[in-house]
Amino acid sequence: MGRLLGVLAVALLCAACSADEKPVPPTTNQAAPCQVEENVPQPVQRFAAQPTNGGGPDIAPHHVENNGWKQRKPLNAEATAKGRDTIARVSPILKRVCETGDFSVDTTRKALAELRPQVEQPYPDQRFLGFTITLDGGTCVLGDLKPGLVRIFLDGTNGEGSCYTPKTH
Repeated sequence: MGRLLGVLAVALLCAACSADEKPVPPTTNQAAPCQVEENVPQPVQRFAAQPTNGGGPDIAPHHVENNGWKQRKPLNAEATAKGRDTIARVSPILKRVCETGDFSVDTTRKALAELRPQVEQPYPDQRFLGFTITLDGGTCVLGDLKPGLVRIFLDGTNGEGSCYTPKTH
């Protein structure tokens, strides 16, 4: 009885695979719609004094001066406005790049060519890009692209006066 049921099941499966059915076309590799996240800090009215090692948390001697390059400088109202304008320009461009599904350095660099971005793919085996756009006056537009998401951040230059933080740091 079990053998008869097995033969019947195979016959039904073969009948479902008849030659008169149309083949199913392969699925296309279309990218999903991309979401854009923007992170713009409030402008700083006055620049705060740099922390010192006197009092406060227990930190190593020269910690502040040795690690000062890591701290990004705050942005004033003018620099923040300039950054917002740039984000408004690049957001739709990066969204289109993301929606094409082409996460290559060349495509992103060409799309933003007018702004001379630094574009890198930190992990060559993954679909993920990081970009940096340096504006006059110490304003940095930073971000990344990955499937379904574009993130854009506005920040000041690091302690070395650059928007780009090298991998060696």
